[in-house]
Amino acid sequence: GVVEETRKALDDGNTEYMRPLPTANRMYLETDIPLFQITDDMVEPIKNNLPELPDEKKERIKKDYKLSEDLASQIVRRLLGDTFESLLSKVKVDPTTVASVLVSDLRDLRREGIDVSIFDEDKLVEVFSLLEEGKISKDAIKDLMVAVSKKPDADVAEIAEEANLTLLSEDAVRDIIHEIATQNESMIKERQMGAMGPLMGMSMKKLKGKADGSLVNKIVREEIQNLMN
Repeated sequence: GVVEETRKALDDGNTEYMRPLPTANRMYLETDIPLFQITDDMVEPIKNNLPELPDEKKERIKKDYKLSEDLASQIVRRLLGDTFESLLSKVKVDPTTVASVLVSDLRDLRREGIDVSIFDEDKLVEVFSLLEEGKISKDAIKDLMVAVSKKPDADVAEIAEEANLTLLSEDAVRDIIHEIATQNESMIKERQMGAMGPLMGMSMKKLKGKADGSLVNKIVREEIQNLMN
C-alpha cells in the first residue's frame, strides 16, 4: 500500500515529501544523525564491563565463600557484597562470620539504638583482625562492637582489653571447664554424652565469650569422656 508520509505545502499550491509518518510499529528515521554500523568490536568491551547481575553475584559468593543460601541472598540484597569481599581480602577469617556480622549483628545493634555508622570498613578490619590474631573469639564480636560504639575513637584492641573480652589461655579455659564438669559429675555419669549440651551452655555462660566455641566444645567433650571412663 501507499506509505503514509508528511508533506509540506509549496507556494504554487502543490506539496512535496518531507518524511514518513510514524506508525504503531515504526518510528521514522532520525534525520539529524547519520547512520552507522554497530560492530562486534564495539559491543564486546561494553559486554565485558557490565556490572555483575544480582543473581549471578549471589551464586558466585555462595560458591566461592561457601555461604548458606540465606546469607548469600542477604549480602547481595542489602548491597553488602563489595564490602564483604573487600573485608575478606584484608583479613583471613571465616567468611560466614564476616557475613553474619554484616547481616545480623549490625542490624541488631541498630535496633538497640546504637549508631552503627562508625563501623566503616576500616573499623571492621580492626575488629576482625583481633579475631584473626586469636585475641578474641567470634562469640565476643558483638559485645566488642557495643563497647567500641561507646568509644569510637579509641583503639579497638585496647577496648577489647578494657571490656575483658580478650581470649583466655587454653590452660585457663581447661581449668574453668574442669571445675564445671567436676561439679556436675553425677549428671555426666547418668547422661554420658547427653550431658554435652548442658555442659556447653554452662561453660559458655561462665566464659562469657573469652574462649572460642570450637575449643570449648573440644575440652567439654574430653572432660565428659574422662569422667565416663
